[in-house]
Parts: sequence; C-alpha cells; structure tokens
Amino acid sequence: MLSRNDVIKFTIEGILIAVVSFIVLFLGIISTRGLEYDRRQESYRSEFTEVLQADSYQEVVSPLIAGYSGINEVYEGVDANGAPIGYVFEIEVTDRGTGNPLRLLIGIDYNTAQLTGMMRSRSDNYNSSITDEDIATILEQTIHRRIPVSYGQEGQQSEAETSDQPRLANLNDGVYYAQSLSDDNSGYIDYVEMTIENGVITLVQWDAFNIDMNYKNRRQASLDGVYTVQGLNWASQSYLLCHALMDVQNPDLLAMKSDGTTDIVDGVTVNIRTFYDLCVECIENSRAGFDKDDYFAGLQEVVDGLFAGDFESLGVVNDDGFIVFPFDDYPGVFLSEDGSQLNLRQRITGDMTDYSDFDSASVDGGEEMAVTVDGNEDGVRTGDSTIDADSIDGLPMSEINTFIDGIPDHFMRTADIVTAINTSYKFLKDYLNWMA
Repeated sequence: MLSRNDVIKFTIEGILIAVVSFIVLFLGIISTRGLEYDRRQESYRSEFTEVLQADSYQEVVSPLIAGYSGINEVYEGVDANGAPIGYVFEIEVTDRGTGNPLRLLIGIDYNTAQLTGMMRSRSDNYNSSITDEDIATILEQTIHRRIPVSYGQEGQQSEAETSDQPRLANLNDGVYYAQSLSDDNSGYIDYVEMTIENGVITLVQWDAFNIDMNYKNRRQASLDGVYTVQGLNWASQSYLLCHALMDVQNPDLLAMKSDGTTDIVDGVTVNIRTFYDLCVECIENSRAGFDKDDYFAGLQEVVDGLFAGDFESLGVVNDDGFIVFPFDDYPGVFLSEDGSQLNLRQRITGDMTDYSDFDSASVDGGEEMAVTVDGNEDGVRTGDSTIDADSIDGLPMSEINTFIDGIPDHFMRTADIVTAINTSYKFLKDYLNWMA
C-alpha cells in the first residue's frame, strides 16, 4: 500500500512529466511554425522580389479588398525592423481583346506611391492576348514613376469608338504635325501632333519644348511642379483638351472665346488659342497631304537656308528629335511677296489652296452631315453643352501623375494593364487614406 509520501512523489513526477511534455510539444509547434513561416517567406521572396524588394511579406487582410473588382490578394512588404516598404498586388483584369483573364503582380512603394515593378503572376494561365513584351513595354514607361497613370499621351480612340463618329471632310490618313514659329514668355515652343485614321482624328498630343534644352518639356515640368497654371496642372488640362477635340472632331466646336479660353471643357482654364491654331494647321496639312515627315523636312530646309553649315551642327535638334528654333528674328521668312503671313507648308510648297472649311463633316465613310452650331461674339459653342473628358478608370484627371504613350497600335491592351495599375492606387488611397 502506497504511503502518503509516495502519492505526493508520484503526483509531482506526473506533473513534471506533463510540464516537460507540454514544453517539448510547444517548442515543436513553434519550431514547425517557424519552419513553415520561413518556407512561406522564401516562396514570397521568390515570387515578389522582382516587383518589390523587402525583408519579409505579410498578407493584408482587410474587408476593403472585396470592394475592388480584380484584386485577388494584397501583401505588405516590410524591412528588417518591420517598417512598411510597399505593397504587392495580384490583380486580375479582363483582356478586352479575347475576353480572357490576365493576372498581374504589381509593386507599389509605400512612401512615394511609385510603381516598383510589374510582371505576369505565376498563377496566370496565358490565355489572354497580352504578351510579356506588352507588359514590359508598359513597365518601362511607368517604373519608378508615381501612380495613377493615364495612357495614349493625350488620348487615343479605338476603331469601334470612331466607326460612326462625325468627322471633317477630306482628311487624309496619317500623322500630321505643326509647331509655333515663336517661343512664348517662358521659352516654350508649342506643338501639336495629330493622327488621323479612316478620316477620324484618333490621337492628339499637345506639348511644348523649351529653347533652353536643359529644361524638360512643358507637360513633364507641370507634373514636377516647375511649370504652374491656374486650376489643374497643365498636363491634365492638355489631356482634357485633346480628348475634347477627339470628341467633337472640329476645333471650331471647342468654343474658343475672344480671350482665348473656353468654358465648355470642364477643368480647362488655360488659353487654348495656340492649341486651336496648331490643330487647324494640322487639319489643313492633312487635307493637303503634307505629313509630319514633310513638315520636319520643311523646317530643316528653312533653317538650312538661313545658316551656312551642316544642319546637325547648328545644335537646334533636341534629344527628342524636335527642331528647336524660334523664327522671331527672321520675320520675313514666312511672308509672301504681297506681305501676307505664310505657314510652313505654304512656305515650302507654294500651295495657297484654302483648306479651312470646317462647316461640314462626313459620317460613315462619306454621307455628308451638317454641323449645327450657335455662334456669338465670343466664339462658337454647341448650345449649352459641356465636354466632359476628365477621368480615367474612375479617377479625376487632377489625380493623374504619369502620362504614357502605351503599347504602339494596341490601345485596348494598354488600357487593360493601366486599369490594373490604377486599381492598386484606388485601393491604397482608401486603405492608407492617401490624399489625392
């Protein structure tokens, strides 16, 4: 029969065995969890490092994710001290070319809201028409630049969008160009480049380069905060105005007032007179068959005629290939024998045909359609209409930080990838309470 002391002894030994077993089990669980954590981190690093370098990653669990269509998973990347570095998104968008899904990994920097990387997700099934080269093209244009993003420079329309759109008559397809022959008070020379397809204006770019080639173009200078205007930044206003022209297909319908402004394009406060004049010149060049290559060759001819020596050695071509030369000191170069003002095409070709009739437009490949407008002393306006082109992916143009050219000849592929980038921005704006 066990004595009282034996009972106490066995009880204590049992408790010690239980405690030791618990400790061993606990340490085993911790060790297993540690190994599992390490394995998971290794998997994350192998997949995410290319889009966002971090010491470790942890999945973001938030009810907000469900409110953003296309976001499958979000991960936060942190440094060795646990401070946030950025976020990795797996986002699924529908390729509008095939209707099939495309899954992308997108990295966004926490402090700067810059895109740190983008690639096809391992879970993507490669059923979309969007290629790795397409993704790389957009990445090259957006890497280390602030989101959100707008594409097509100042915008491009798809064939479906332009198939039944009113259009000016007698336009020849191609790329057309015109630039100011003088610089403005800030040293900028404005230019407009216009693409016409199937008789429809499908792409418009309005920008300006500086006679001091150390300066950035006006669009980038405005995004950097160096060039400022009233209201939205100049880049956004340029975007809105170019979209408005593509909507109405006729510069007269932009309702430019006597002071050079318009009140029918929401968000545009700048003087649009130079834009209007250059658009008119591009349209007239189209009707005359005088394309961008002809224009550049003509500029070179005029400058060569003013100076002896090799054209390239004159130092009037900037890094983007634009001829940076104001003709203010040579006013006679663009005067006819009777003293009237000539544009570059007229100066080079001697063609004085009037190509400025914008009173009619053709639709569906040739049926004439009158454009009815109400005029007044301050310009031409289409009744009380307002042209609204001030958003992309549901984001106001005032928030856009980066404008890109996109994938050449693939407007929809560009739009699909940019939508994925902008979706990540919208989530982080909500999740982190980013201010626009």
